[in-house]
Amino acid sequence: MISKPDVIVVGLGASGGVIAAELAKAGAKVVAFYKGPDYTFEDFVLKHDEIRYFGRGAMVPQMDTDPMTWRASEREVATLLPWASGPLGLADPLHLPPSLGTGGGSNHWGGAAWRFRAAEFRMRSAIVERFGKKGLPKHSDIVDWPVSYDDLEPYYDRSEWQLGISGKAGNIKGRLIDGGNPFESPRARDYPMPPLRQGPADQRFVDACRTLGFHPFPQAAAIASVEFKGRGACVYCGFCHGYPCHVAAKTSTQVAAIPEGLATGNLDIRPFSRVYKVNRAMGGQRVTGVSYYDADGRDCELTADRVVLACYALENTRLLLVSGVNSNGVTGKYFMTHAYGWYAGLMPEWSNPFMAPLTAASCISDHAGELIPENDLGVVWGSGVTSWPGETQPIEGSRYAPATMPLWGQKFKDWMRENYRRLYSMYAQTSNFPDKRYYCDLDPTVKDNFGQPALRITHDWSEHDKASVEFHLRIKRQIAKEMGVKPLWEEPVAPAFHLSTHEVGTHRMGNDPKTSVVNAYGETHECKGLFATGGGQFPTYGGYNPTQTIFALAFLTAEHMAK
Repeated sequence: MISKPDVIVVGLGASGGVIAAELAKAGAKVVAFYKGPDYTFEDFVLKHDEIRYFGRGAMVPQMDTDPMTWRASEREVATLLPWASGPLGLADPLHLPPSLGTGGGSNHWGGAAWRFRAAEFRMRSAIVERFGKKGLPKHSDIVDWPVSYDDLEPYYDRSEWQLGISGKAGNIKGRLIDGGNPFESPRARDYPMPPLRQGPADQRFVDACRTLGFHPFPQAAAIASVEFKGRGACVYCGFCHGYPCHVAAKTSTQVAAIPEGLATGNLDIRPFSRVYKVNRAMGGQRVTGVSYYDADGRDCELTADRVVLACYALENTRLLLVSGVNSNGVTGKYFMTHAYGWYAGLMPEWSNPFMAPLTAASCISDHAGELIPENDLGVVWGSGVTSWPGETQPIEGSRYAPATMPLWGQKFKDWMRENYRRLYSMYAQTSNFPDKRYYCDLDPTVKDNFGQPALRITHDWSEHDKASVEFHLRIKRQIAKEMGVKPLWEEPVAPAFHLSTHEVGTHRMGNDPKTSVVNAYGETHECKGLFATGGGQFPTYGGYNPTQTIFALAFLTAEHMAK
């Protein structure tokens, strides 16, 4: 056991797992805290259990132990997240914080691996160049990032080749490649693995998109399409998002990063340990370590000159706030998440939605980001549209039954028998702008079992958010009609959830200490040696999954700290 670490890392998910491993490989002594278990591969062998993982949330935090509250506006009293067990009484990982345990949310994510396009890093400039300042939605505080796509491209490349991502390049050093995404920003080289095989219903999506003049391409996936570094290739079991991987095909830091750190002997993982405060000296200007409850419930302290908070944007923010790291009043501000605009229907033939991972899919980016066409809804930033041809298990699929259908009895059984094997859906991830009205702070009354205040989320869907969902639903309706899909269900433009496992922005990065919490490397402006990393760093949020950008930022931070 390491008693005098060089670095303390809190959380071992997408960000912390990479940072801890990279620093350990660089020779630093690292102690990593996690409030969940330290998983082994054997823990995931028997994972094909929709009731355990999807229904009961075996890997995700529960509101009785890790409470969070929500309110739509400051005029309301916040209550425990009403969908804490999912919108229909399910612990659906898409509507809860990421998993507990080593690997964090990278254990249960679906593996959709996106690079942000160059324009995403200069969103304010791109909108103003096209629409003028009047194009910036009311209440928003859209800014440019302190790093560019070119700055992050080497770290995107590193995440793809070191951690393992499959896909098809569309733009290598400015040269467009047939079959890839023609709208992606230039990359240094192709992916290390070819894309996954298409799910059963995906070809209809591809054909329909081409007929409509769009440019479909295979979804890049953090899932091995062939054997990769001793990890098995995907076996298309259909239990991926919300589940661990029983053949280690899915890229999680639990299998792709942490073992390398442990092999050095420089990484000490302490599971079932809850950090509850960051300790500081010199009037709060220098970090000195953390206070935590160990696995036996004892109140402990550990000292180090560098502390990395890497436990998801919301828990990072809560720890910063309870530790008083908020001298400029920006910590917790600009909460952002994704709305998906789900569109579900019935295929003319069997789609067999229980087969394949969700990323055995195709996408279009014709309307992404600044490419969005002029429209009557006033939407100024677009998103891609992605096919969801597989990985819809029966309990999840039952959510697509008509609202008038009872979820029990013979009528329901008949509906499932006739329709389940023909289910198909599409989704987008509409851009959610940083908005002064939407933020996180500490709940004044609700506390956890250790007496720590819960995080309170103040968030609602803005008019631009709702218009963006409707714009992208129009595209999905076009595609569905061309596919011959019978409409079944659409998500409302203002969905009932306010968590999507894609929460970002609450400790934004920037060069100005007055308007941001951390710098480009994730180090807080206020407290030297204290880092807050992950999606909370994002100053703005486009229409792409955040995890590969979190990986890239983690590699950037680790390299900076190692130097």
